[in-house]
Amino acid sequence: MKKQIIYLLFFFTIGMGGVSGQQIKLTEYSRSLNKSGALSFDPKLKPFYHGVASGDPLTDRVIIWTRITPDSGNYTSKTVSWKVATDTSFLNIIQSGNIVTDSSKDYTVKIDVTGLQSGATYYYVFGYNGYYSVIGRMRTAATVANHLRFAVVSCNNYEAGFFNGFKKISQRNDLDVIIHLGDYIYEYEPKAYGDSLTNRFVEPKKEIISEGDYRTRYSVYRLDADLRAAHQQQTFISIWDDHESSNDSYENGAENHQTNEGDWQTRKNISKKVYFEWMPIRETTDKKIYRKIMYGNLVDLILLDTRLEGRVKPPVNFDDADIPARTMLGSTQYNWLINQLSTSTAKWKVIGNQVLFSDMNVGFGAVDAQGQPAITNLAAIRAVENLFIDNWESYPTERNAILDTIQNKNIKNTIFLTGDSHASWSFDLNKKPVKYPDPQLFNLPTPSSTYIPATGVGSVGVEFATPSITSANFDEAVGVAATAQFETVINNPIPIPGLGSVTYNPHLKYVDLDRHGYFILDLKNDSAQADYFYLDTIRVSSNIEKFNKGVATANNSNRITSVGTNPATPKSVQEVPAPVNPPTKITGLSPLPKIEAVVIMAYPNPTSQEFTINYALNKNAQTEVQIFDIRGNSIKTTKLGKQPNGIYSTTIDVSQLPVGFYYYHFIANSEIVSYGKFLKQ
Repeated sequence: MKKQIIYLLFFFTIGMGGVSGQQIKLTEYSRSLNKSGALSFDPKLKPFYHGVASGDPLTDRVIIWTRITPDSGNYTSKTVSWKVATDTSFLNIIQSGNIVTDSSKDYTVKIDVTGLQSGATYYYVFGYNGYYSVIGRMRTAATVANHLRFAVVSCNNYEAGFFNGFKKISQRNDLDVIIHLGDYIYEYEPKAYGDSLTNRFVEPKKEIISEGDYRTRYSVYRLDADLRAAHQQQTFISIWDDHESSNDSYENGAENHQTNEGDWQTRKNISKKVYFEWMPIRETTDKKIYRKIMYGNLVDLILLDTRLEGRVKPPVNFDDADIPARTMLGSTQYNWLINQLSTSTAKWKVIGNQVLFSDMNVGFGAVDAQGQPAITNLAAIRAVENLFIDNWESYPTERNAILDTIQNKNIKNTIFLTGDSHASWSFDLNKKPVKYPDPQLFNLPTPSSTYIPATGVGSVGVEFATPSITSANFDEAVGVAATAQFETVINNPIPIPGLGSVTYNPHLKYVDLDRHGYFILDLKNDSAQADYFYLDTIRVSSNIEKFNKGVATANNSNRITSVGTNPATPKSVQEVPAPVNPPTKITGLSPLPKIEAVVIMAYPNPTSQEFTINYALNKNAQTEVQIFDIRGNSIKTTKLGKQPNGIYSTTIDVSQLPVGFYYYHFIANSEIVSYGKFLKQ
């Protein structure tokens, strides 16, 4: 969703007479402490610098995850222990074991812990080489549920700002799960899409394409303290969107994948593999992410893949005929979804989905070549509407078939959850809330015969879309004033001289385009409510948020029944949080050494051309890389100079080295930080 917001507001503000408000400012790419003064990595977490995570809860099992960063010996396997208990002191351990990991899994660890009680909270910890990870908190799905609370998030762009939303979510103690709807990472090179005023920059210093690139990018994200905290305290259910692979991706290509970047299927498969390595998601042999998670008779959570599974390329124009019918899901996933909806006995059918399912009409922003409003000119309308061509409305036959199934089979209480757009939306669901563009009314919208906005008659469900954690909002593209104008006209009557007034989106009941945050989906037998929470800033680390609106649908109403100023009542039981710091080390081992530099990973191995080392510094250091042959002879030294606190990658040309095994030393301030072995092919 990188370019659509900026381009749309560009059209809109031209038509409104210019841009007002604060523009995004980009500074020179520089390395320094970020504005919170945070360290690049937390030494006390050694060697579990990326924390812990849990995910994909079922009634009797949950996935637990971690990653170790070995000091050296990157070519050998490592044994990691794990324990699960009912208490934070681990006095009542109910499960434990050992697992082996190695470089083929990027030293990640994933265990499907079984034999658990439903609707229960547990605590888990990992051990390696005498050290413990932080303790994680996880929760199973309930077989009997009367009240559930889900945090719904998407679009956490590291370079765009601080993950204050994850910080606030980590502090909640009555959540059943976090639902992450995608864009967990972004694939762009540094400075391509963000706000460099925050001094948060990703690695490697290029668009990510290779396996090592994707692993490094996840590593940078998971070194973030706020994201680590959210994973430590809450169980995640996740699906990918496009940026986990490449912008505006589909089954056979992507907007941001060019021919000089290699084979798309290879890149797509790499992105899937690394996602499954780094996310607490249950393994599947085919790396499919569409699945169902049940919470008793209250909720069936149905998770879709509207990106890589079966989606075909979008049309050229938003109003192109759907002949032959385009597919968003592919036939196998579509049939699976229809079966899940048709057979569900749960009160609420909640569909986790990447992109907007509802029609969203934005032709009021159309302008001509001179920048004058041209809302009746089809070519001008297309120029604006085509910016949102990546959504479900470009796949109307399949979308309408889903809505027909819901209506014809009298399926009650269907809720779509959506990410991607970086804004807050709440819609009634209807195939065509307005006829648009209507050639009989100069390509303006006219009321639908199947939907009555005032009463919601004709709506078959609702859609709640979550804002971004950090990714650019409308106001960050063109300013607060223009965004406020856009919010006003998008779902309110617009006067048209000589024609009265028209409404482009009468089914849109709540919209906010300029705030970052998330919503809490509160589910009870009589209602479902999305409570929108917004952060005061993402420019600096902050612990301040504010509730804005609660958007609710009543049981069996199949429409939005209220937009209020009171959040839903929290659960009566608040769970005990996991301790912030790792537990004390095993008695008899030496104190934790002072750690000021660490090598996160080195890749590819084997290699034929280049060898990349990803590392982090917590203080200024003179750094270099030394390469030795198998006999210990010094072959090559690459001096990197004095570098401040930060996360880095350095790539060394090894193409001229003879075939064989080599050792490397990474040195900071004359001390060997890490050493390893690689094969030159």
